[in-house]
Amino acid sequence: MIPNDATRRSPTWPLALLLSLAVVAWFVYQRNHGLHPTVFADEWYYSRMARLVPLADAIVPSYLYLWIFGASASCGDGFLECVRAGNLAFYLAGSPFVYLTARRFTSAPVSFFLALLAALAPLNVYTAYFMPEATYYFGFCVLAWIALTRTGWHPVLYALAAGVVLGAMSLVKVHAIFLLPAIVPFLLYASWDRGGAWFLRGVLMALVATAATFAMKFGLGWLLAGEAGLSLLGPFYQGGVGGGSRLKLIAPAFINGRAHLAILTMLYGVPLAILLYELCTRSLRARGDARNLLHVFVFLTLGAAAGLTVVYTASLAAPGSNEGLRMHLRYYSFVFPLLYIVAAAAMHVRAPDAPAVREWPRLRWALVLVMAALLVFALLRLHTYALNTVDGPDIGGIDLTGPAGRILMALQLALLVTWAARKRIAAPLFVFVALPAALWAGHVGSDKYLQAHRPPGQADLAGKYVSSVVPRAERGSVVVAGDDMGLIMRAQFQIDHPDSVPMLLDKPGPLPEYLMPINKKWIVLLGANNSLPTSLTPALRTPHYTVVRLPDPDPALGRMPLSTEPDGKFVTKLEGLSHAEPWGRWSDAKQVVIHFAEPLPRRVGVVLNARAFDDNADLPFKATLGGVEKEFRIGWHLQEIGLHFDTDGSARTLVIEVPKPVSPAERGNPGDPRKLGIGIAEITITDGTRTVHAAR
Repeated sequence: MIPNDATRRSPTWPLALLLSLAVVAWFVYQRNHGLHPTVFADEWYYSRMARLVPLADAIVPSYLYLWIFGASASCGDGFLECVRAGNLAFYLAGSPFVYLTARRFTSAPVSFFLALLAALAPLNVYTAYFMPEATYYFGFCVLAWIALTRTGWHPVLYALAAGVVLGAMSLVKVHAIFLLPAIVPFLLYASWDRGGAWFLRGVLMALVATAATFAMKFGLGWLLAGEAGLSLLGPFYQGGVGGGSRLKLIAPAFINGRAHLAILTMLYGVPLAILLYELCTRSLRARGDARNLLHVFVFLTLGAAAGLTVVYTASLAAPGSNEGLRMHLRYYSFVFPLLYIVAAAAMHVRAPDAPAVREWPRLRWALVLVMAALLVFALLRLHTYALNTVDGPDIGGIDLTGPAGRILMALQLALLVTWAARKRIAAPLFVFVALPAALWAGHVGSDKYLQAHRPPGQADLAGKYVSSVVPRAERGSVVVAGDDMGLIMRAQFQIDHPDSVPMLLDKPGPLPEYLMPINKKWIVLLGANNSLPTSLTPALRTPHYTVVRLPDPDPALGRMPLSTEPDGKFVTKLEGLSHAEPWGRWSDAKQVVIHFAEPLPRRVGVVLNARAFDDNADLPFKATLGGVEKEFRIGWHLQEIGLHFDTDGSARTLVIEVPKPVSPAERGNPGDPRKLGIGIAEITITDGTRTVHAAR
């Protein structure tokens, strides 16, 4: 039972929280100020989508977030600092809702302490990034406050408010849609907890919340982005929804899932044990206790978000890759402050009129044994997983094999044993000792990681140089090449133009002739082991990057996107290509043949924006025009290649030979039997007859 003291109505603790948040805001702002961007591709994509292109062109349906932070364009070159200030405002705005939620389950001083811990948690590292995590966290804090403290509202209004907030969250991160399977059963439970004719009322509440969620998502999405706002997942995530047997995910999901359980046990073992015990013994047996609502809500939302995380990570697992071992805590760490509240709520005795429920001491010890096994796993194996600050700041900065990691594990085990022995001191010790210790350890590691990005990297310097010397009108004609896509995007972030072109090299070394841009004006080559033709005169050459002003591009004779039907005045016939898709077309034969309407110039340039499928990314393609054969390679991502052909001036047929056509059905997707090889988004033909580049 929560003490009925004078602090319930006193403004002292809310005012103290506001003052404390002001201090935290100053501290975090100073920490973030001047940092260079860190997370790629995310920061470049969100910056580009929010500030540089129409919302309808965004590849993820985060239209509300992009619309809000698109205002940072008014900050000029200081847009990133404005974004960080906005992130910080949204993040800290969640703490009052943590306080208000906690007040239903614990005293004002403890609620103040928990809200302050939430503000100082490693999760605040996301305020430094051009990413939506901080805004999404705020939305979840509001959703939890509604779900756990507004139960006295009219059932329809209660469900409507939850649905509207969830719908708005889905326009910040589409992942919110996958919380709906948690919210629906929670509303049914909340209706049962109210008593009376609960089932029909609960079904009505679930329907209202679901309808409100999608009405908000699609309605506001349409207002912000037009027809694109009517997409459920957006181009990026919709493209990642594939077929294949889900049974293949069981093994990688087990490998990844056990590590998540070990991390949760190491950081939040006591509240998790309390949560599971209460669910088994009380939540489905007794009405009228607010803590039951808390336990069910936390279990469902944490389970839905963490479950989605494990399945998503399992889908990325592949031989030779560590993607299946990455710990993406950021997809569910927004729930962690509610675990603080679970532990704090256990510090208080239940109301005298609460229904008596039989205790199960054996269940307590069984839970502790399972969690002890997970702690042993954490000690022995967790360090072999891919842990980093970006994916999970709560754990990424902790040395698991050093003193900090071992102390946290030992402390959690000791508190779990104390809890199993029914010692009430376990919950206070967790709240006031183990929890601050874990958060502090995560904070130290996160801060160290951020400070490493304060000095500019070589890619930052390359991008800044380009933005200082290349006119704004020409930055869309800049190609950034290198063998590290993260560094390429870092340079693009500094160039700050939506049409700068990335070029990922499959290995370090001299740039192949066919990768020299034909229709661009500048090239930035990153990497000490990469080199350009010596005939080019660099505008700047350093040991780590080279910037070159290219000769004027050849004039373009025609450009054909393959996402549409060909223009008969340019191309009369296509052979060996499948149906048009939003991005272009895949080949579905051994050869692709393109018949042009007119003979091509004697010296003709063919620019392909293309990508390879499966093993073809490691094999050479051959292109033939007018009896002249050229060899080229492309990777799995879309990239531009330029081929020059010297012909007799009568050639009008381009033939591309695919090295190894293979169907998705042979790779586990039975719904697609096409023999794919090369995907072509666009073809551009240039006339090089009058302009022969010395570099080519």
